[in-house]
Amino acid sequence: MLVLPIDGGRGLLVLAGATPQFKDKENGVAATDRATGAPLVEVPLALMAEGGTPQVLRVSVPQPSVPKDLAVGQWVKATGLTLVAGEKNGRPWQIFRASALTAVKPG
Repeated sequence: MLVLPIDGGRGLLVLAGATPQFKDKENGVAATDRATGAPLVEVPLALMAEGGTPQVLRVSVPQPSVPKDLAVGQWVKATGLTLVAGEKNGRPWQIFRASALTAVKPG
């Protein structure tokens, strides 16, 4: 497994609201943060690239660390943002993780 930190100093644009993540969706078993046990949510964010196309990041965050008033079009910063990549059963996978999202002013 490969874990790469990402510069958390850049603002990210919220593209949609937070949605719960599931370990077993059919049986309603929520995915939880390994460190805290808190339920995980996924938030789609756009990382703006200078002179290029924005990159969409689907970021997994512990639910208590997401602002309650999170809204589409809002700017946030992601604390502890990392890319986690690996391979399972011969298939590559990747996820973005953050320990928290914080609302910021655009700029």
